[in-house]
Amino acid sequence: MTTPVATLSTKFYYGSGATAFGVKDAAFNYFLLIYYNQVLGLEAYLAGLALALAVFIDAVSDLAVGHLSDNWRSSWGRRHPFMYAAALPVAVTFYFLWNPPEFTLDTQTNLFAYLLVLAVLVRSFLTFFEVPNAAQGPELTKNYEDRTGLMAFRYLFGWLGGLVMAVLTFMVLLPSDPAGQTGPNGYQLIGLVGSVAMFFAMIFSSVGTHRHIKHFSQPQPDSSKDLKALFKHLTAMFKNRSFLAVFVSALFFGAAAGMSQALSIYLTTFFWLLNSTEIGYIPLLGLVAVPVSFALAPRLAQRFGKKEAAMYAYIFAIAFLPLVYLASFAGVFPPRESMIYLPLLMLNYLVETTAIITMQIIFASMNADVVEDRSAESAGRRDEGLIFAARNFAKKAVSGLGVMLAGVVLWAADFPDQAKPGEVDEGAVTTLVLVYLPVFLALYMFSWYALRYYAIDKARHENNLAAVSAVPPATAD
Repeated sequence: MTTPVATLSTKFYYGSGATAFGVKDAAFNYFLLIYYNQVLGLEAYLAGLALALAVFIDAVSDLAVGHLSDNWRSSWGRRHPFMYAAALPVAVTFYFLWNPPEFTLDTQTNLFAYLLVLAVLVRSFLTFFEVPNAAQGPELTKNYEDRTGLMAFRYLFGWLGGLVMAVLTFMVLLPSDPAGQTGPNGYQLIGLVGSVAMFFAMIFSSVGTHRHIKHFSQPQPDSSKDLKALFKHLTAMFKNRSFLAVFVSALFFGAAAGMSQALSIYLTTFFWLLNSTEIGYIPLLGLVAVPVSFALAPRLAQRFGKKEAAMYAYIFAIAFLPLVYLASFAGVFPPRESMIYLPLLMLNYLVETTAIITMQIIFASMNADVVEDRSAESAGRRDEGLIFAARNFAKKAVSGLGVMLAGVVLWAADFPDQAKPGEVDEGAVTTLVLVYLPVFLALYMFSWYALRYYAIDKARHENNLAAVSAVPPATAD
């Protein structure tokens, strides 16, 4: 059976929606903890706790929004009403997160409460765009191979949005303050630049995919938006082996990513002793890694099959990641003054990031194929929103724990607040790395192993499509 593929413009508009999520991720994962801790003076464990709670609340809202959009009926379909409505609230709350009023700085309680509330609002409003926007993917193309290409566009825009935001912050926004990473001006500008970029990305993707609404599925006549129905469909989904595999894998990946990203700027600033401009050079190579992964992922998936290709890319990244730290502890990494010090760190980032993005693209395509696998089991019901939301829930729920763990590790290592690079006790920095590495690698390994239980290949996907096509479609009201 020949299944049509999505046009280039469809992939472009669909993928562009991930730009907003990439900008938010870069800002939250790399800069928010250090801004509130080192610049505004919030205790590290309180900052970590606020961000962890915000992520967990956001994770729960993912499930609600996914279920709601799966069962929403309107003249603009199931997804677009939420996508359009989210754009302005996301932009406004993101701006004020980085520009808190003076009274919030008076006490630790005020600052903690402000960070928690604004982080929850930004994440929750963005969920109303991200989940419906991502959930369009399985309906834009049902072709087994083409889905990897479609998801490649999504990861292309998501990673480029995040990388451009990170590079711009490190090389332009932070240096605008004489104090660099420890001054407030650059972080405040993140709020302005990020809010504008996110707003236009969300509107652009929503308008660009609007023409496909007439081709999208309608909710089944007996669909319900209440919590009882949500739990019923979630319970049924967890009986699907492939869904359970990607869900568990996302759980461990999210925990690892949350801890790693929250500590990234600490490691580059205090372990590798890089200034903001030097740190900015490293993600510049992501502008190479992203297009390489964009081209590589569909080819690997076609050559080996999605499951095998994802696992090969993942295990390579896991084996490669600790090498640069081991070289430093063994005394074989070049000294800080060496001309090849920074280029080697950049090369390490390039290889590691290429492998991880390649895995993520294929992983997202595997998740999309679960839609028809579930639909074939449930008489044609389509739960794209809930399936994508559940994967997001898995990543976010435990990435919050990872962020909180990062704060706890900083506290346990007696890492000082408002510290200066080169002035922190070497033992505190070493403890940070020695705790971070084994925990991070163990989480990645559990995530990799869970993928072994994924059971959808091309033949099964084609059989699922045939079974679903035999079910009469629901009609619009």
